[in-house]
Amino acid sequence: EETDHFETDNNMDKNTARGNEDAISDIPLGGTGTVGSIGVGGGGAAGVFGYRDGGGRKKAVGRFGGSAATESAVEAALRWLARHQEADGSWKPTKYEAEHGNDVRYRVGCTGLALLAFLGAGYTEKSGQFADTVKKAERYLMSKQRPNGGIFEAEGSTSSTSAGYNHACAALALAEAYGMGKDPEIGRVAQKAVDYSIKIHQNPYGGWRYDAKVSEDTSVTGWFVMQLKSAKIAGLTVDGAGFQGANNFLDRATDKQGRVSYEPGGSRTPAMTAVGMVCRQFMGVSNADPILVKGADFVVKDLPDWQKAAQAGTGSGTGDKGFYYWYYGTLAMFQMGGDNWTKWNEALKPTIVNNQCKGGPMDGSVNDKDGSWDPNGAWIDKYGGRVFTTAVGALTLEVYYRYLPMYAK
Repeated sequence: EETDHFETDNNMDKNTARGNEDAISDIPLGGTGTVGSIGVGGGGAAGVFGYRDGGGRKKAVGRFGGSAATESAVEAALRWLARHQEADGSWKPTKYEAEHGNDVRYRVGCTGLALLAFLGAGYTEKSGQFADTVKKAERYLMSKQRPNGGIFEAEGSTSSTSAGYNHACAALALAEAYGMGKDPEIGRVAQKAVDYSIKIHQNPYGGWRYDAKVSEDTSVTGWFVMQLKSAKIAGLTVDGAGFQGANNFLDRATDKQGRVSYEPGGSRTPAMTAVGMVCRQFMGVSNADPILVKGADFVVKDLPDWQKAAQAGTGSGTGDKGFYYWYYGTLAMFQMGGDNWTKWNEALKPTIVNNQCKGGPMDGSVNDKDGSWDPNGAWIDKYGGRVFTTAVGALTLEVYYRYLPMYAK
């Protein structure tokens, strides 16, 4: 089912990815092969930022399994985010039910995710009804960049403020903002953020964690890989050591059945397996690779389910449900395609769409929940509160057009 109306306009601005034929590639679904620009060795911006324009977005929704309901949910989520943006351009998680820490810990990261949700639906600072929202968010994140290139709320941030998460999510958003709009000021900040990620924060020959140059974990590494991938496609300079180190770490965290642990030697979970799969996909591994095939078989056994997420415990061992998992699982299964994607997508849509908050005041207050999702699941969903779940919920339902399929089938 295709929706008939989008706020975005395919021909609104020829300077953005929404109207730039070089940035949006309509890949035919016949034949086989890997999309060159999606792999680590690929060049140019062609296609990676998907069908985010109005016309392409509409086609992709119908082609890849979305519906009018998923699109309505995305737009409602974006409206909630726009109503609850702070005057400085940020979003404050603790204001909306975040249960852990303070805004120093997740404010920058959640602002990055909210900005990504607008960009993922084709909205930029140059056009569309959310132009001011996007611009304010970009400027807030740019203002938080430190002299060394890191993007986080407090100078000298340590693991207590989750600097790795904050920087990676913010830098990913700015890389995509630059790729879509080519604003040179954003490009300079995004490039400096890339250099920080590889030269300062990355564990040498490995991945990333909260602090710089410490033993890695799969969760933080996933956001950094996506940052570097978007930066590369946007035309920024990305040292290959970043991807090489990520690959080395993933090999240590993955078993022969394609299952991935939070840290090497730990328990293998569907959420971490999905993160590992997305990293490998973004680094050019074929969806026919046995590790990805086995990983998909493992993930698809744990389909999206709202009640299971609500009942999940805390901690990396049992907190394997909720929006964080659904986001990575959706990206991974979409790129794998086939029966696994069909099964996942059919479970995903009612899980997210049917549990979106509806009704009540739409006044930007803490009681205004229309279009948002309750903090569900375990740990990170609750740590980031309603801002996190609403931003990631929108991103999850943008899967049909946010990135093109890497493998033409």
